[in-house]
Amino acid sequence: MTTLLAIGDMHLGRPPTAIPEDLRARRDELGPEAAWFRSVDEAIARKVDAVLLAGDLVDQGRDFFVAYGQLKAGIERLTEAGIRVLAVAGNHDTEVLPRLAGEIDQLELVGAGGQWQSVPVDGITLLGWSFPRPQVRNSPLGDLPASQGKGTVVGLLHCDVDQADSPHAPVSRRELEAAPVNAWLLGHIHRPDDLDSDRPIGYLGSISALRASETGRRGPWLVQIEGKDIAADQLPLAALRYEALEIDCSELEDAGELGAKVLAATRERLRTLADSDNQPKAVGLRITLTGQSPAAAALGEAAAELAADGRSWEEQGIACFVHRIESTVMPRLDLRRLARQSDPCGLLARRLLALQDPEDEEYQRLVRLARESMSPVLGAREFRDLDREPDDEAIAGWLRRAGRMALIRLVAQREEAG
Repeated sequence: MTTLLAIGDMHLGRPPTAIPEDLRARRDELGPEAAWFRSVDEAIARKVDAVLLAGDLVDQGRDFFVAYGQLKAGIERLTEAGIRVLAVAGNHDTEVLPRLAGEIDQLELVGAGGQWQSVPVDGITLLGWSFPRPQVRNSPLGDLPASQGKGTVVGLLHCDVDQADSPHAPVSRRELEAAPVNAWLLGHIHRPDDLDSDRPIGYLGSISALRASETGRRGPWLVQIEGKDIAADQLPLAALRYEALEIDCSELEDAGELGAKVLAATRERLRTLADSDNQPKAVGLRITLTGQSPAAAALGEAAAELAADGRSWEEQGIACFVHRIESTVMPRLDLRRLARQSDPCGLLARRLLALQDPEDEEYQRLVRLARESMSPVLGAREFRDLDREPDDEAIAGWLRRAGRMALIRLVAQREEAG
């Protein structure tokens, strides 16, 4: 069996953002450098055969010295343990990574100068291509050799999938699937893909949260290969993690109870993270308040006050802080009473009721029309980090939220006019 530890975008030199002031003194233990050293420890403990780096190891060229020190220290530990380190260059490190490889003998740069290269790695073949310059507007797969090597072939590539106008090595998923390669481990997009198929093809994601919007699991991937069987599992080793948390406030009638509600929901979420072997050191919460309540307006004000506090607290050995609280709590509406009316309020209420039942023909019609309307927006490159194929319930949820907001305004206008 061949065992690899695959690491996506590290961006060494970029400090963690959106953390409260009282945690800024701990930046060194929360940033990508800390995630890199955690990954080195994991690779040595698991006795992997090689560590693969999928580009953008460094954030900017000016970060040469910090990257040199951090990379060199980690790579020396890996090579002392008999573990090879192989990397491809991304669009952020086209100049600095070759220089680093020239200074760090044990760092193997694969596919230098935009030329595909096959490298044998403990019974498999690693196929890689590196950015020759910061912008590459043609698909590198157009120059892929017909023969890549013997046995199982793993591709390592920094690229932009299904974005034909991208200046960052645009490739199509169809090209990746058509290539005679058993797995594609990709860098560039920071949101990790699901790689649990028999033939993994997708993004490894960033090794650590680089923005507050990068919620959920972050860390390297353990890739185990036996013959043609390939299994990829993500290891959530990032010291800093952001969590998206929805809290239903339908039962809250007093905005003064919001703090306790948020604290209880936070403790429940952290309980699952604290049980892991590599729990994060800090967790930033991006909270959305949902539901319907007679105290909707007061809850919005209370949410703003909590978000403005700006300090961290400790729960189960983890430093917690609220990065953002957004209230989408709406006043309670009697939809069935409103649905009996023959005015626009009644029409909208009837549609909202239909959107509660997936078996309703009107539900299906509204979701279909919404999907058709939204498809050009979701396909735009600005929304690449969103699911491009949202399921019906996700679309229905967006429609329900927008419809309720519109109905609240209609009812308020009618009351003002009357």
